[in-house]
Amino acid sequence: MNIYTFEYLYFGNDGYVARCKLCRHLQLGFICMCLTFNEEDYRAFRMIVHHHYNKADYSFEDYRKYIVVKTPAEGIYFMLTKYEAKRLYEILEEAENESLALSLISLFNQ
Repeated sequence: MNIYTFEYLYFGNDGYVARCKLCRHLQLGFICMCLTFNEEDYRAFRMIVHHHYNKADYSFEDYRKYIVVKTPAEGIYFMLTKYEAKRLYEILEEAENESLALSLISLFNQ
């Protein structure tokens, strides 16, 4: 697959979110994992991260991996510290904002 078929919704030192222009699948790279989602599973994952981020117990130490986030893949979970959960949440929110901006731009280009 040609690298130019991807549009990056977020790209930073701590990860990325990219969407394939051909099949519309999304890929998330974060920490040491790379996951590919269809659009429905990505939206569900985003909501799960949002839920876990908002209910996280911040009395735990910064370095303890106590936040467990299920992915759509069978038996695959993220185990995150509160900082990692915060960054994943922020990455997904930034990617969502970029996706909305690209959608609006495409409306004007039609």
